[in-house]
Amino acid sequence: MRIVCLSDTHSRHKKIKDIPDGDVLIFAGDVTPRGELENLGSFNKWLSRWPHKHKLLVAGNHDWCFARERLLSIDMIDNATYLQDEEVVIDGIKFYGSPWQPEFMNWAFNLPRGEKLAEVWSHIPDDTDVLITHCPPYGKLDLVINEYSDENGEMVGCKDLAERIMSLKKLKLHVFGHIHCSHGECFDQNSVHYVNASICTEEYLADNRPIIVDI
Repeated sequence: MRIVCLSDTHSRHKKIKDIPDGDVLIFAGDVTPRGELENLGSFNKWLSRWPHKHKLLVAGNHDWCFARERLLSIDMIDNATYLQDEEVVIDGIKFYGSPWQPEFMNWAFNLPRGEKLAEVWSHIPDDTDVLITHCPPYGKLDLVINEYSDENGEMVGCKDLAERIMSLKKLKLHVFGHIHCSHGECFDQNSVHYVNASICTEEYLADNRPIIVDI
């Protein structure tokens, strides 16, 4: 199965000139700048251009429309399957998607670190093959380097998510975004493939390319 991963376009989706072909297109959140329904509609229309048989979407912290007008927003997305703490099985591969992240300012899908986030992640099925979240786990492609961090940067991923991932024995792939400046991919000691699929850079330029994973 070929999976094409992208995230964090913040309404700049039309600046992506081409998306590689594949079986499943994953979008890991932050479709919009601030949850505007008109941007969501434009994104849905843009999705229809691409021939991938399956398209999966989770919301991000900028996607207020899914937090405030969930049913209306879901109805607007007819070119992808929206996952909010839900699973879907495609050709025997179990995908699970969730939009939550550690609390940061006054954004959507915020939860405090610790018990509340651990409870959310406890609902990830034990037999998940591909996990889609908006936020990264702690220590995996989550390094922020900007005026608010020290000279070496700061890892801002979710420790509770990282702990839950360690117990998912079937997990092959974890796709996320959120931290624009850590776009890329890596593996851990259990051969889980991590992908930060942020398309926008720290300067909100749509310069990063989608990442392809074969599983």
